[in-house]
Amino acid sequence: MDFLSSFTGLELPAWAWCIVLTSGAGIGIAKTAVPGSGILVVVLMAMALPSRMSVGVLLPMLLLGDVFAVGKFWKHTDKRQLFTLLPFAFLGLGAGYLVLRYVSNEQLKPVIGAVVLFMLGVHQVSRMLKKRSTGRGKPASTGTNPLLTVIFGFAGGLGTGMANSAGPIMSLYFLIVGLPKLPFIATTAWFFFIMNLLKVPLFLNLGLISSQSLRVNLLTVPSIALGALLGYWLVGKISQERFNQVVLALALAAALRLLF
Repeated sequence: MDFLSSFTGLELPAWAWCIVLTSGAGIGIAKTAVPGSGILVVVLMAMALPSRMSVGVLLPMLLLGDVFAVGKFWKHTDKRQLFTLLPFAFLGLGAGYLVLRYVSNEQLKPVIGAVVLFMLGVHQVSRMLKKRSTGRGKPASTGTNPLLTVIFGFAGGLGTGMANSAGPIMSLYFLIVGLPKLPFIATTAWFFFIMNLLKVPLFLNLGLISSQSLRVNLLTVPSIALGALLGYWLVGKISQERFNQVVLALALAAALRLLF
């Protein structure tokens, strides 16, 4: 542990160093196999590091995880969904940074959690209605409601800009519109890669990314790479139905975590 402390200038207990050195694997898996599970890493890193530093350390980790996902699955990207969402996400991101002057992250998180829970309820109701209509021989409706695109796009930008909490929002949206597993992962990766890149200048300006935080990032690179490789293998083992179930469960867990 002496080398880690001298290299980073951080004095942390052994359990905290274990989290720092291994949490990247969770990001690698979240980006390449199980979208939404990255919320667990956010919680663990906030426990291991000072709160402001954990935010600055996480952004480059997330970007590297996005690179692994985009590099592997880019051919499966649903460009129509991505380009339709981005304008509203940009507006949400801008609004998020403006609102930061008046509303703290901690005040926003319960709101986002409540929105996700509400949308989960809407999703379950829509699934039941769709099953009932197909059971009666009526064709299930297809396509995306434009209002949903506006709401989720804006909420995704707002959530990632203010509380790094947009993962469950976007996972739920892509689940509602019915993206298959690989397009789901690829489109999610591109969305957050673009949004996270836009956050870098702000984080630099606020001092959240520093030479010290970047030294901590260097320690996380091996575990992110290992997690991404494990995710490449894992995604081929998960059925579409199981994938959907995991995404829903993680969205619910994240919403409850944000609320409480």
